[in-house]
Amino acid sequence: MTTHSLPVPIIYQDHHLLIVNKPAGLVIHPTYKHANDTMWDMLLAYLEQQGSDDWLPPELPDEPQWAGAPPDIQIMLRERRRQRLWKEEGLLPRPSLLHRIDKDTSGVVALARSENSRRHIIRQFHDHTIIKRYLAVVQQRAYGWSFPRAPLSVKERANGREIALQNVNLALLTGQELLIEGTIQRDPDDRRRCIVGPEGQAATTILRALTSTENSEFMALEARPITGRTHQIRAHLAALGYTLIGDQGYAPPAEPGTPATMLRRQFLHAHSLTLRRYPDNALYSFVAPLADDLVSWLASYFPAALEVIHADSSLPA
Repeated sequence: MTTHSLPVPIIYQDHHLLIVNKPAGLVIHPTYKHANDTMWDMLLAYLEQQGSDDWLPPELPDEPQWAGAPPDIQIMLRERRRQRLWKEEGLLPRPSLLHRIDKDTSGVVALARSENSRRHIIRQFHDHTIIKRYLAVVQQRAYGWSFPRAPLSVKERANGREIALQNVNLALLTGQELLIEGTIQRDPDDRRRCIVGPEGQAATTILRALTSTENSEFMALEARPITGRTHQIRAHLAALGYTLIGDQGYAPPAEPGTPATMLRRQFLHAHSLTLRRYPDNALYSFVAPLADDLVSWLASYFPAALEVIHADSSLPA
């Protein structure tokens, strides 16, 4: 398998980090339902073909406290340090998947290639300092089962203030930033989906309405999940009464032949991931261009959104 034939485009790769653009329809990691032909299998084959890189532990001076030790002890201490460096800084036997996106979501996925890089980035996920930006197109339609069964807080953020909202009409909030907070759990009636419920884990999502069609049938959004709960964006949107175009799990069926039926998967794309890279701790934004099927759908049914996405300076390009 060559880089050119790899079905998962590489966005960035170095000794410590691998960033890829996952296509829609591809399962990230093997499960009992999808044991083969996953993104994980493809990347392992790609990395195996590449082989090891040229990284070697640096030659470091002895520690001052070693000076009085016998020569054989000094040799042992140097070897122990070298082994530790290989373990912490050398390539992992397999890369570490740092987060996941759904099978039918496309976009940025990050993997760590060294142990210190894995710890460095996992700490950022834990501290919620990593910025994940998704692009979505939604409609104001949802099943009754998706409405919140626990408190759902919606606040408009403007000029350093947060204003609680009771009713949310995204078409009237273009350009505004909304803070959504509501605990997310598996739906006890169907564990394939998630709801805002009383037994859930705390979840926070920031939404920003980008634009809407003239009749407000469709709305383009930027979504930033601060936490990383399963189906978080979809569950929070559904609790507000909105669902992704093409979402087979959360959206009620659309009328045959209408634009909402012309997309074969959910309109959700992990557009960018902003994190501090190891070892220099420099801030980087890694971007996955909007997938071709989503661009084609927008060009046909929502061209204004395509123009806004391309022109929006707040979206990493």
